[in-house]
Amino acid sequence: MAAAAPLTSPRRSVLAALLFLLSAALAGVTPRAAGVEYRAFGMVEGLFTLLLVYLFLLRGVWARPAIALAWLPVVYGGLATAQLLRLLLPPPGVLQWVVVTGLAFSIFAAFAARSPTRLLAGLGTAAILLALLNFSVIPFLWVRAGPGPGEAWGLGNLAEGFRRLFVEYAPLGPGGELLGVVAVACWAVATRLLYAEPVDVVDPTREPTVESPD
Repeated sequence: MAAAAPLTSPRRSVLAALLFLLSAALAGVTPRAAGVEYRAFGMVEGLFTLLLVYLFLLRGVWARPAIALAWLPVVYGGLATAQLLRLLLPPPGVLQWVVVTGLAFSIFAAFAARSPTRLLAGLGTAAILLALLNFSVIPFLWVRAGPGPGEAWGLGNLAEGFRRLFVEYAPLGPGGELLGVVAVACWAVATRLLYAEPVDVVDPTREPTVESPD
């Protein structure tokens, strides 16, 4: 029986690029009641992605490429990150403005995280909170915040306009959240493949210590 081929650095990069590409494709697929649509990221997600990619390379979450071709997984990783932000951020409205403003201020805390593991743990926690808000809190409150359109002698139309002022919510069709989970899982595996292993750095100015004999 032939031994499995080792997962060398070039193979890890290729596999990471494919997983990032799959993550970006799945994160944009949005099932609706009337059919399936594809949503691409916008300006806000793109700017956040540029900042996160710089942070990932700076903190060693993604290994810094040594050659030009090795930047391809990083580019696909940025694309997948932008699409996942498009998936996790609330729909347009006052709520999105508040959330994005909070994330913009909290990004300074992410730069203070010296450990890649701590940085990923913080981003993972933020992703869980965004998913809770986008896929649980908003749908729960949407159906309970006043009457629906055309109900209660016209008050439902007023309530609908008030709700859409805060968030332009559109329910997902069957399988929408499952596709999002698979997209996040692909991103996580690809990030692990690009993870820069820590290297012990020796300080050249430090004098070597000599142990005295007993």
